[in-house]
Amino acid sequence: MAQIRVTVQPSGEAYLALVVGEPPEVRDSVAVDALEDADRIPALDGIVLDFDRHGRLAGLDVTGSADSVLAPSLLEAAAPAGRAR
Repeated sequence: MAQIRVTVQPSGEAYLALVVGEPPEVRDSVAVDALEDADRIPALDGIVLDFDRHGRLAGLDVTGSADSVLAPSLLEAAAPAGRAR
């Protein structure tokens, strides 16, 4: 079963690595708050999607408070500090 690695910074930001093994180089990042419907869901304001060189989703960067964006059960399983990228 694939696992999502979640790390949380002391600042409250978090990173979800969506790949198994060595993280790929991030080629492009897209802030989700730029989407047309982002105003409807406040959590989208603090999310950036990271894509690898093939255009595949490699990670999710929570640039705001992870507590207001991620489910508590996901945060409970997160590794403190250090960014898994």
